[in-house]
Amino acid sequence: MGIVLYHLDASPPSRSVLMTLKALKLEFEIKPVDLFAGEHKKPEYLKINPRGKVPALVDGKLQLSESRAIIQYLINKYAKGADKALYPDDPDKRVLVDMELYISEIVFEAFLGLNPPAMLLKGEKPSKEKVEAVQKCLKDINDRLEGKQYLAGNTLTIADFSSYASVVFIKILIDDMGKIPNVEAWMQRMQKLPYDDEVNGQVMKKLAVMLQEKLNPKKQTQF
Repeated sequence: MGIVLYHLDASPPSRSVLMTLKALKLEFEIKPVDLFAGEHKKPEYLKINPRGKVPALVDGKLQLSESRAIIQYLINKYAKGADKALYPDDPDKRVLVDMELYISEIVFEAFLGLNPPAMLLKGEKPSKEKVEAVQKCLKDINDRLEGKQYLAGNTLTIADFSSYASVVFIKILIDDMGKIPNVEAWMQRMQKLPYDDEVNGQVMKKLAVMLQEKLNPKKQTQF
């Protein structure tokens, strides 16, 4: 049995794993997990990921959950040559990646604070406080990117995958992301990755359409 990714395309952590798999050009199978149908709480899935969240990854007899652990594992096991720079062996460089991976959890929590399901399914707008919390988070990313092309330096790493997967979704959900020129330049660099459109771009386009339909419903004509 090869690599199997249990995946939800709207999930930032899940897409960060998919980006890593694509970056490494690995062969793998995707098994979609329908959260709305409760598939993440079924016994067969809980045997793989007892927390009942996405993503999960199975590689042979190894069953993994937690996206950051998964992407670290994939690089440690499968990266060769230049791909090792995605999670460098040098302790001084690796610790910067680890630090940004921990910080990416803050980015994800800010994203969750917007309550994306309520926005996409019900057209509910987030509170001013939640939007301001996201803007503050983006400002922090902007500051950390000062003088750098990527989060952990001038080389792409898995830390970029982890935060970018949330930020690209945040851009769909709120109109005003604040003054973040470094983040915008970083996002443009990320969008040039050959697998970004497949992993993120196409999904974000669909979600943007969903959001606009909920926020601006067509008025029914009355006769």
